Amino acid sequence: MSMLWLVLAALAQEAPKVDEKAKTVSFPAKSVQLETQPQLKGFIEYVLVNKGGKEYESLFSTEVDPLAVHEGLKKIGVQPGRPGGEDDNGKTLLPTGGKVRIHVELKDGETTRKEPIEKFILDVQTGKTMESVDWIFTGSKEGFVPELEKNSLLVLSTKNLIGLLHRDGSTLLTNPVVNKDEHRYKGNPALLPKAGTAVTIVFEAVP
Repeated sequence: MSMLWLVLAALAQEAPKVDEKAKTVSFPAKSVQLETQPQLKGFIEYVLVNKGGKEYESLFSTEVDPLAVHEGLKKIGVQPGRPGGEDDNGKTLLPTGGKVRIHVELKDGETTRKEPIEKFILDVQTGKTMESVDWIFTGSKEGFVPELEKNSLLVLSTKNLIGLLHRDGSTLLTNPVVNKDEHRYKGNPALLPKAGTAVTIVFEAVP
């Protein structure tokens, strides 16, 4: 079996469903096991990752192709911007890009329930679920991706799709709330389904 075949097999991922009329991009995912790393004390830095990403700091994992999601968001009118960070003087640079609302669809008996993704996240600063936000499609920085042996979107290498901190410029989408505290967010055990539960993630363009 050739090394090229192994690389292509590893990169083989699912395509999202793109509905240009409804302006949504959706795809399957699964809930992950919380608090598998005791030293992290349950804190998370991501909401959604690919297999091989930081599942131990996330809530959901998916096999969706990040490049296809990137293109799908553009098809529904959401344009990528740039990640946030700091300039040379330490001044905070806010992330830019089109805005997206994110929902989670999951089975509830014989019916399907749809919840804003923020409901699954606890904000330790407020003691409540995360406030409703419009997530920012920064689009991921470009750089060398070893798996492809060429430059492309870094999300293909890090495999972390939705971030809660501005410092990771590799994610496709990021939290608009200015936050440098890696000990701010946790999963909401009261609402999160048990690990391995199938869900659907829905990205919806904000008018």
